[in-house]
Amino acid sequence: MKASRMVLLFAMVGLMLPAFQSAAQTKSAHLSQGMIWRNPGAISARNLFYGPGSAALAPVPPFRFLEEDKSATSPKFKVKDARNVEWAVKLGRESQSETVATRIVWAVGYFTEEAYYFPSVHIDGFKELMRGHEFFDKSGNVRAARFEPRRSNVERGDEWAWRENPFVGSRELNGLKVMMMLINNWDVKNQNNRVLLVYLPAQRRTEARYAVTDLGATFGRAHGLGGGRSKNDVEDYVAGRFVKGIHDDGTVDFDYDMTPTGLGYLTAAFPPAFMKQQKKDDNMSDVPVAHARWIGLQLARLSNSQLRDAFRAARYDDWTTNLYVSALRHRINQLNQLGPVRYASSERMSFR
Repeated sequence: MKASRMVLLFAMVGLMLPAFQSAAQTKSAHLSQGMIWRNPGAISARNLFYGPGSAALAPVPPFRFLEEDKSATSPKFKVKDARNVEWAVKLGRESQSETVATRIVWAVGYFTEEAYYFPSVHIDGFKELMRGHEFFDKSGNVRAARFEPRRSNVERGDEWAWRENPFVGSRELNGLKVMMMLINNWDVKNQNNRVLLVYLPAQRRTEARYAVTDLGATFGRAHGLGGGRSKNDVEDYVAGRFVKGIHDDGTVDFDYDMTPTGLGYLTAAFPPAFMKQQKKDDNMSDVPVAHARWIGLQLARLSNSQLRDAFRAARYDDWTTNLYVSALRHRINQLNQLGPVRYASSERMSFR
């Protein structure tokens, strides 16, 4: 009797194994056939107020609290809206800068997740969070909230590494590196990268999109630990440099140094921690001039009005918006001034 059961069990496993292998092979095929950039078409016509989203896809109140998300460092929680769509809500300084960053990165053909910003909003059934007390009250009113959807057709897949992926050496990957430095993203660790597996019903296929899924540590000062790094700080962003020149090997010398300094050495005293910080430098290195100019040409097609729309979506005031747009335009011009000469314009913008 036992022998017959064993035979049956092995037979069932034998029947199931090809299905498991097929699923694994299918997922592997998706990843190997993935994309990191798609031709955006007429960049000058792209809507940066909504970016990768739209008015029809935006969150609809009332919002019902589900649970707190204790991952990472920003205060976060999950809600469902009036249409029963689940949203990941992030509170704090990153919420504004991330809302803008998603739009600018998306505008030139890269993949980002939708982001919608609320200066203040009420959450039904809200429960006090462990972090971010300055951004909510006990009645359920929250401030500085970024809503990011969890769509049923989108699976958040594996992490991907900056230096180990199918696009290493390509102008598209190097262009994405430039985008990270353009917006002063100082948190370019691999853990913030995901392969988004997006099912396309009309085409009956799944598309693997390589994306940077956390763009909050942006639009401030980009430095390593102890270097006074910041996020969502217009004065720091405007005062920073971008392109310093061109290295002898034909790669661009960007003003982007993630090496810990000062007290940051104490924080990263252990070798693994120090190497983790240093790896951010390595992740953004080795961008050829031609690739930097290529993404610069894409960015140059954006009008100042489009750039202002991105900041308007995150509810920045006019004064701050104009400073950010002027600084971005200055950086875009630097990319387009790169050429065969050894050094490009590297002066800082003055802050007024």
